[in-house]
Amino acid sequence: MAHSRTERIGTIFSRVTALWKSKAIKEENLPLWYNIYKTFPPKYEPRFDRPAPQKSIRNIFYEEDIVRAKFQKDVTLPAIDLKSDKLSQTQLFYIIYANVKRISSKEKEEDIYIKVLEIYERVFGTSAKRRQNKSSDDDMKKT
Repeated sequence: MAHSRTERIGTIFSRVTALWKSKAIKEENLPLWYNIYKTFPPKYEPRFDRPAPQKSIRNIFYEEDIVRAKFQKDVTLPAIDLKSDKLSQTQLFYIIYANVKRISSKEKEEDIYIKVLEIYERVFGTSAKRRQNKSSDDDMKKT
């Protein structure tokens, strides 16, 4: 299979510049990004042979991620339609959870979670499988 070696010749900017200087493309046909790139060049030239920076990737967790993950483990939910504008049951659960937590801020997060889960069960008529696993309780305490 034949592969293109054009990325080794130069950057896309240098190739477009060469095409423009050789009059292979007219100035009005230059890409929109060309003048911006020319005015504000990057600090390091984007080349194929430049090694990737060795940065550690940080985990980003929000409070709602932990609550939603725990809810997803506790309750079996049907598949959702991603094209729909309706709120998912997980989103509804978290909205209720956030409101109850705001109102009763002195309670433990685990107690609030159980209270909201009971509200959810009454409203939607489902039963949640409650875990007796210690790790799930530890997850709630970390936040």
